[in-house]
Amino acid sequence: MMERMALMKYSKKEAIIGFLLLPPIAVVVNFLLFGKRYTESLGGFLLATLISLATIFLVYISCGMIAAMLIHKYPLYSQTFKRICIGLLLYITVMVAGISLLFWGYDYVSFLGYSINMEHYSWALLVGITANLLATSFNEGAAFYEKWRSLVDEAEQLKKENLQSQLEGLKGQVNPHFLFNSLNSLSSLISEDPAKAEKFLDEMSKVYRYMLRTNEDGLTTLDTELQFIQSYFHLLKTRYGDGLEMEVRIEDRLMVYLLPPLTLQMLVENAVKHNMILRDSPLKIELITTNSNRLIVSNNLQRKDRMVYSTRVGLNNIRNKYRLMKGEEIMIRDDGKEFAVVIPLIQP
Repeated sequence: MMERMALMKYSKKEAIIGFLLLPPIAVVVNFLLFGKRYTESLGGFLLATLISLATIFLVYISCGMIAAMLIHKYPLYSQTFKRICIGLLLYITVMVAGISLLFWGYDYVSFLGYSINMEHYSWALLVGITANLLATSFNEGAAFYEKWRSLVDEAEQLKKENLQSQLEGLKGQVNPHFLFNSLNSLSSLISEDPAKAEKFLDEMSKVYRYMLRTNEDGLTTLDTELQFIQSYFHLLKTRYGDGLEMEVRIEDRLMVYLLPPLTLQMLVENAVKHNMILRDSPLKIELITTNSNRLIVSNNLQRKDRMVYSTRVGLNNIRNKYRLMKGEEIMIRDDGKEFAVVIPLIQP
């Protein structure tokens, strides 16, 4: 944890702000300390500047570490005022310690003939407080801008992922392979069992209606998504018969929770695409919710002898959407016998 804290920064512009502020502050403090003696000799000027600058630099670094720890402890936007107030108190305390060290240290060794002057000491503290306010303002401004830019970039990325999802959805809608198989199944049913053909056509219209409508939505309820997947599975079941099974165990309380639309369709389609579907050895798909508000979509593995080429666009699409919308990762498990994807459900 301490290693992570050490890597944190107040802002990305912290070093630039320090480079611009610290040398002038060191010069002003030295003038308050030594007056005209500060510039009487080049050696004395350089040595005094170096010592003061090093001390002020250590103060600045210490304040930066404090700022990083406070950002970690109070990360929320609503905690900004509290964080800044606590930070200023700590920064000023460190600054007072640093300036006091300079004044009393120079007095102790009588550097350049210096003896303590309380009026100059008070002015130096005022300069330090002003410098603290300036440094905090600049760093807060820089940090705020960086956060804003990050949010804008995330929004742009989410928009891109959304468009990609819509494109994939449209591809699914006009997928000639799926459409041909569905129409072929429907054609067979019309002559064999008109009642089943009518049911099949009804479910097929629900599937395509949902696919068209969800391109307008960013999220949908688990209940709505399940109704769609039942219709989608009906089409698959009509085609594959006893070679395909699906079990749904969903807690009622989670039906109102949200997830990206067509998530389940992508996962079910993925299972059907990459596994053998046999009457004697059916492909079993399970949809189960957990107490931790997650949905597990799993299937037994019986991979096809001839590997099907996979772009993994579907899984990556789902992963990126969750990463951007909820800041969480989906989990993928493959133990050689079962393939499972664990999806966080979003509280409405």
